Amino acid sequence: MRSIAIIAALTAAIYGCCYGEARTEDVSLRISAAPSIYQATYKKITEEFQKRHPDIKVDLLPPVREDEELLQNTLRSAMTGELPDVLFISPNVMRPLIGRKIAVKLETVGANMQALTNLDLIAGATGVGTVDDTLYGIPFGVSVPIVVYNADLVAKAGGSPEQFPTTWPETIELITKISALEGSLGGFMEYDNTGNWTYKALVATLGGRMMSPDGKQIEFDDAQGQEAFKILQAFGQAGQARADMTRDQARQAFAAGSMGVLITSSGALPALEKQAAGKFSLRAAPLPLGGPEGRIPAAGTVLMITARNEQTKKAAWEFIKFAVGADAQTIMGNNTGLLSVNKTALQDPNRLGNQQEARPNQRAAIAELSRLTEWYAFPGDNSVKITDIIKRYLQAVLTLNRQPEEALASMKKDVGALLK
Repeated sequence: MRSIAIIAALTAAIYGCCYGEARTEDVSLRISAAPSIYQATYKKITEEFQKRHPDIKVDLLPPVREDEELLQNTLRSAMTGELPDVLFISPNVMRPLIGRKIAVKLETVGANMQALTNLDLIAGATGVGTVDDTLYGIPFGVSVPIVVYNADLVAKAGGSPEQFPTTWPETIELITKISALEGSLGGFMEYDNTGNWTYKALVATLGGRMMSPDGKQIEFDDAQGQEAFKILQAFGQAGQARADMTRDQARQAFAAGSMGVLITSSGALPALEKQAAGKFSLRAAPLPLGGPEGRIPAAGTVLMITARNEQTKKAAWEFIKFAVGADAQTIMGNNTGLLSVNKTALQDPNRLGNQQEARPNQRAAIAELSRLTEWYAFPGDNSVKITDIIKRYLQAVLTLNRQPEEALASMKKDVGALLK
């Protein structure tokens, strides 16, 4: 009996040595995700992971509308000791989680060079989740701001649906003409996005920056920043001022056929295409550039680990590897407007390889990949407050309640106070 016990113990030890890191038995994962528009996709992926890993129980928490809300929920959970284990969250709000040591360094759970190579990610993908040279997140999918337009209204206003304007002045001229059509709103610039994304994109297209590279000086009030606010004012003058809406309401108005041009996210494309089907011809175009120095800030979703228990961390890493693998990325690519980060999923014609032919509007987003830049996040503990303050100024200019020069000066003062 003693010999049998010894053999059993040795067998267990050998099995644990060879397979222990690959198996995570009797582990539960609590996953919290934003934005809520992708909740159905998150659900499909977690269910598929559960099938392949029956030893890991996955609990996808109720949907969260915005990334800032998920950030605040997570910060509160850290205080009560009820943190989720994995987050689907915007790269724009990673810093507060890192600063409070809530985010787990992925190198500590197995994200070494070989493991990252095995993920088969597109070039530069890990840069999205890297902060101060440390990897905290793996991108799940990438989105970019784009222009979607009602080709019927563009043609009716004298424009060319096949050759959408490539500059902001030409775009403003077109939406002004569309606004002159009876019952039509020329255009709408979404301004209430997470992290002021479309506003930061507008500044970036003009070659501007939010702050200096060292993070010490505000630069959004320079010539490019002033031009950005004048473009916002022009959108207001072309009709947006008389129809101030949330972005959800604006997307509904566009899908109904009453709006000519919408500056939105590539992630919103599938839903808009579905809603507009049979009503009008929907087209998409890249964001206009102010010059060769113009860039587009990348957004989307990154996967982060916030688990405290070591065994749970390993299970979380298994989930992340699955979520960025070819199968899960195919689910994501077929059900959202996010661009896949997995090379096999993108290239395989049986996965997403033929998607550009099937969904030509996605080309507008793909065309921007060569000019991506960071989605800037303001440093410090007041980043969310800064986002809210900027949003109020954007609304004030778009509704023509404040002049660009005065609003920009006041915004710089208010943001500067929160950066101290």
